[in-house]
Amino acid sequence: MSIANRTECSCVSLLADDKTWTAILEPALCQDTAGVEALALLLFTLKRAIDSGPEGARRASQTLLHGIELIYLHTDAHKAALKLYVLSLEGTLKPQDEPLQLVNAAIERGTSRAR
Repeated sequence: MSIANRTECSCVSLLADDKTWTAILEPALCQDTAGVEALALLLFTLKRAIDSGPEGARRASQTLLHGIELIYLHTDAHKAALKLYVLSLEGTLKPQDEPLQLVNAAIERGTSRAR
């Protein structure tokens, strides 16, 4: 969709509206114009792949999942998991608080709810 056709977005159900995009972009990313350009190029590449058909959509989905995995390394969840892991290495946790114990239990609960 070209900039001229941008109003077409109002008639479809967007997964992220202007408010969401602005909230994501404004904090730090907009300070880095090269980063914004790189993100725009990535989004355009993903759009082009999705529009190309099922194989392109699969590749776009896998690319997004890979990006999510990389982004995780910069999240508070990752920082907390790393602290928990270090506590485990130090031997200061109770058996029920060991990382694998906690994570596997949460995965099991989440998986059973999804069924």
